[in-house]
Amino acid sequence: MAMYTAAVIANNRHRRRAENVKRISCQSEEKCESYLRLTEPQISLLSREYLQWRTQVEGVAAKYPSALKRVEVFLHYLAKGGYYRQIGRAEGISECTAIMYLHSVSTFFQHTAEQ
Repeated sequence: MAMYTAAVIANNRHRRRAENVKRISCQSEEKCESYLRLTEPQISLLSREYLQWRTQVEGVAAKYPSALKRVEVFLHYLAKGGYYRQIGRAEGISECTAIMYLHSVSTFFQHTAEQ
């Protein structure tokens, strides 16, 4: 029994990956409006346009705070880049939610650009 336990312990040792030194860590101390090149009225106008588009095209009865948050997440991604996980942490949302927000707003911009 003791030999079996030692063999299991020896086989269960996992190697730890080396830390990625090229990855930039998430920085979330600043508010979105402070490091974007858009003013607050421009961001709110963009949010209202996105809200109207989402109501018409996607048929979703969304609210303005949700639309504003989605646009802020998208602008954060454009301004600083990074991974979905980093964007989510900086904005206080999950990685899956960040992906959903980014894809939704990018579809809005693509649809608007086609017109």
